[in-house]
Amino acid sequence: MNFTTKKLAAAAILLSSISAFSAEPISVTTKSGVTATLYGFASLNAAYEDSKSNNGNFANFVAQSDLTNKNDGGWYFTPNLTRIGLNLSSGSDTSFFKVNGKVEVDFYGGGSGNAPTPRLRHGYGEISFGNSGFSILGGQTWDLISPLVTPTLNAGVLNNSGDAGLRRAQFRLTEKIPVGGGTFEIAAALVRTIGENQPYNTSSASETGVDADIPTFQGRIGITLPTWVEKKKFSFGVSGHYGQEEIDLDDTGRTKDIPTWSTNIDLTLPLSNALTFLGEGFVGANLDTYAAGIGRGFAADKADPESIKSIFAYGGWIALQAKFIKELTINVGAGLDKLDRDDIEKVGGREQNISIFANTTYNLTDAFSLGFEYLHVQTDYLVANSVKEAYLNRYQLSATYGF
Repeated sequence: MNFTTKKLAAAAILLSSISAFSAEPISVTTKSGVTATLYGFASLNAAYEDSKSNNGNFANFVAQSDLTNKNDGGWYFTPNLTRIGLNLSSGSDTSFFKVNGKVEVDFYGGGSGNAPTPRLRHGYGEISFGNSGFSILGGQTWDLISPLVTPTLNAGVLNNSGDAGLRRAQFRLTEKIPVGGGTFEIAAALVRTIGENQPYNTSSASETGVDADIPTFQGRIGITLPTWVEKKKFSFGVSGHYGQEEIDLDDTGRTKDIPTWSTNIDLTLPLSNALTFLGEGFVGANLDTYAAGIGRGFAADKADPESIKSIFAYGGWIALQAKFIKELTINVGAGLDKLDRDDIEKVGGREQNISIFANTTYNLTDAFSLGFEYLHVQTDYLVANSVKEAYLNRYQLSATYGF
């Protein structure tokens, strides 16, 4: 069925209401011949924290206020993880060119407690070239580095506690080569450098990433192969990135470039039909916009602008996923982010973050699931050259209806 743009918008609204009663994929075809398939889920996450996290609707580290106001707990109820997406496929494909794309939003863009703002997660188009294995992608999607996602119910996954990598605008080239029943993949991308507000020249309208003279470069080499476990594959990858942020040291034109870089590994290892081991590790510097380094990028000493430098960080996470029956999934794991103390000794603040989690999800139907998770977080703060520890226990219940 063909629609004008106005009719397509009306159809999308209608499909959203219909999906509340159906878990089957629903598709419409635009005037240009692109098929858009609606998917997503409606979700409630209810959590109790016995101390304050950086954000109650998702928890990455313990707030520094816990050092002086311990056990300041709170309840959080949020639908913000609700997600709506469209998978796009072209009706104008040829025998050589194949096109696909994705537009996906959730509701972690801000707003009030009962009126959250949509946030773009993915928005990209991709074209592949026949059987060559080569493809070009343009838009916003996951970073090439550290491509796995920690299997937590907490929407913050283990970001800033071992799980590096987010989403950002990029131009990506990928080549996939068949190898031994699996795939060898090489990918490279130019991505937007997301920086921070200028720390010294507060009158500057540019943030530090926009001011940089070069974009950020990302790359990954990975291999996926069959294993002794039927229908499951082993995968291993090495990835990294390099970019710069330009710091305005004052309002006279003096600047300093500081690097952002990382080297990363990722592993997926099926142990049996029921058990899978997952993990990632990273080392790098100035990683706050990559959800690593406990959200800290560079150390800015207000009294000495010339001493500004990237903060060195390392960390990683591991998880064991068990699925003994179709309806039940169990995950346990842990993650760590650690900073170089010498890099932050003059400014203090977060130095180390450790998270341990266990969760279970049960599918009552193919569309509706209930889940429970326990998360323990310890965040170490460097205060007056001594380390002080802050703790948090989080108990979370989720209810999710997928469509």
